[in-house]
Amino acid sequence: MNIAVIGAGCGGHAIAGFLASKGNKVNLYNRSPERILPLVNQKTIELQGEIQAKGDINFVTTDIAKAIAGTKLIMVVTIATGHVDVARALAPHLIEGQTIVLNPGRTFGSLEFMNTLLAEGLVADVNVAEANTLIYATRTLKPGLSNIKGIKKSVSVSVFPYHRTSQVVSMLNKNYPHFYAVDNFMTTSLGNIGAVFHPTIALMNKEKIKRQESFDFYRGGATREVVELMEKVDDERRNIARKFGVEVQSLKEWLCERYSLQEDNLYDALHNNPFYRGLPAPATLNMRYLTEDIPTGLVPFSELGKAVGVETKNIDMLINFASKELKVDFRETGRNLQSLGLNHLTIFEDLRRVSEIQTLREYNKEDEIN
Repeated sequence: MNIAVIGAGCGGHAIAGFLASKGNKVNLYNRSPERILPLVNQKTIELQGEIQAKGDINFVTTDIAKAIAGTKLIMVVTIATGHVDVARALAPHLIEGQTIVLNPGRTFGSLEFMNTLLAEGLVADVNVAEANTLIYATRTLKPGLSNIKGIKKSVSVSVFPYHRTSQVVSMLNKNYPHFYAVDNFMTTSLGNIGAVFHPTIALMNKEKIKRQESFDFYRGGATREVVELMEKVDDERRNIARKFGVEVQSLKEWLCERYSLQEDNLYDALHNNPFYRGLPAPATLNMRYLTEDIPTGLVPFSELGKAVGVETKNIDMLINFASKELKVDFRETGRNLQSLGLNHLTIFEDLRRVSEIQTLREYNKEDEIN
């Protein structure tokens, strides 16, 4: 298969290397040249850890049009706050039948991406999918060398338009049998557990992080007090999901299934997960555990809760706390209902209409009529 990987960070490195090692023709794109410069001539990515393999990349480029030309599958592996910029860059160059997969979409990633493509005048009928989480726990040791610390046993995927979900997941399963289909983007979006894990641990350990203390993020940071707050935040997320008729796993259930753990409680699941061992805490609060997971996770959770009358006092506390610490209005800059093209008064109808579209063209026409 001809595949483009958009983003050469830790996840992009690992996915590009793995797909290339399986015999696919992989083009790797990154917006800034610095990260990929050593790969331009080397063109090989080696995987260590849970996967031992080498993949030869077809070419490495900062030209997104060149990267996706002739490809069937486009794997977007960037931070979720960069999805709008990626969609704008892709829109003029997409052709009929291409499939874009956000790895991961966080909350409402595919909806935001689709809306951006259409706002940019997209004509081609493409598929936009979102994975619930990044398949790997991985670190890039140096350009061309990835350490795969863990592989998730299963990753849910939703697709716009929904009736092509089986087709898209079957294509992904040729390389990743871990991916499985769910009904629509509400399941993947409300199953965004990173938005609960990361901000809670980071903000509850803010003084340690500010002092740049060295500690394991999940083990040292997830004290019993922190886990108790995490479960309160998670209960609010799950209450919102139930209001929309969606059942999502608890944090403990998610961890045990994805990493094949057998633990009775969340604290033990976090502390006994071998793949979390040695993952260091950040040295600053100005990093993606807040700057990505708050605006693309907790903000849309809070917005949905307010729209349907579900209390989100713990989610709101974390948003307000992070906004104050980083001096950023995450409610204004994040994925709020207005930016997603949703109305709190008609939220159920809006989401039903979006989830049932047959083609992007159809959705675009309906939007113009409305």
